[in-house]
Amino acid sequence: MEFRTDAHQRAYCRARDYLFDLFGEVNVSAVSGAFALQEGSTFVYVRAFPIGEGQAGVEVFSYVLSDVPVTEELTRFLLTHNLKLVFGGFGLALGADGNGSVLLTHTILADTMDPDELYASVTAIAKVADNLDDQLITRFGGKTALRKLGELPAVSRWS
Repeated sequence: MEFRTDAHQRAYCRARDYLFDLFGEVNVSAVSGAFALQEGSTFVYVRAFPIGEGQAGVEVFSYVLSDVPVTEELTRFLLTHNLKLVFGGFGLALGADGNGSVLLTHTILADTMDPDELYASVTAIAKVADNLDDQLITRFGGKTALRKLGELPAVSRWS
């Protein structure tokens, strides 16, 4: 992992240590500079990022759906549902094919983050993503993160 600032490195190490303490090392995987945890049919990711030179943030996020047709009805649902969330908000990443990915994301300032705050963020994002993904698929189409992962070709870890 390459860090862009000292604050970025401190945030990454703090998030890693808290996640290992809260959820156990066996339940936390390092993935491309982030950490991943599975909850039901979804994955929650935690990543550190620099904010200028002296600060950093920790983002907790989940890909709730992928390959979903982007419609006015979907965007209205996501914006309206954002008002009901205690932690985080929905976003929509558009693909070149016109379909999108629905993300649920929450950001914490790393310097003041404590284990309770990170736990609350991770569990809230996991619960909402896992509870809504099947409902959203039924209503709007798309795939859950777990289903999308199952479609990827198998890769040997020894190759």
